[in-house]
Amino acid sequence: MNFFYEWLEAIRQLIQENLWLAPLFGVLLPFIEAVLPTIPLTVIVAFNLSVFSQAFGALNGTLLAIGLSVLGSFLGMFLIFMIIRVTLADYFVKKVKENKYGKMFLNIVEGKNIWLVLMFLSNPFLPSSILNYALSLTKVKVSKYIFLTVTSRLVIILFLIFLGSVFDIQSHPLNILWMMLAYFALLGAWIIYFKFGKKKNNSVFKDSDK
Repeated sequence: MNFFYEWLEAIRQLIQENLWLAPLFGVLLPFIEAVLPTIPLTVIVAFNLSVFSQAFGALNGTLLAIGLSVLGSFLGMFLIFMIIRVTLADYFVKKVKENKYGKMFLNIVEGKNIWLVLMFLSNPFLPSSILNYALSLTKVKVSKYIFLTVTSRLVIILFLIFLGSVFDIQSHPLNILWMMLAYFALLGAWIIYFKFGKKKNNSVFKDSDK
């Protein structure tokens, strides 16, 4: 990880000397994270927020960090989605079924509840790469995939930026525990709301039975 942080610092200096490179790296870094999931998304989002806020001000920088991070992360996930769906589906279906989260998610995706799928994808503490592999192995429509992925990436990145700012995880890494508590409190409230709320039988996101 030391090499990774040194690499980010070198990119920061490069951007400071060539400001026009900022949007490129703003998209490229989360794109790489989506392709290589061992890279922590939290660090990438925090880096984008820091660079853009310093270069363009707090408000504009935050909006740019959100927009470009979502775009880059979506493009990376969409690339993997298309590659697996077209060429490697048979290989990855075995890998996904061997993973307990992947197998569970595969069963959910093939069901009818689009919002439950979105809940899983929007969880920053679940392995998004495994979930993306599972999506690529289903018969989900590309339009639905785009909706799910863009929405979930936006939710996760907003969560990381705003709660990350509140808890100042860059200066105090242990505050990630408070972030987790805040997330699961919100998730619990969301589940309770939908459990006791009225069920909507006609959803525009449900695939029609043919």
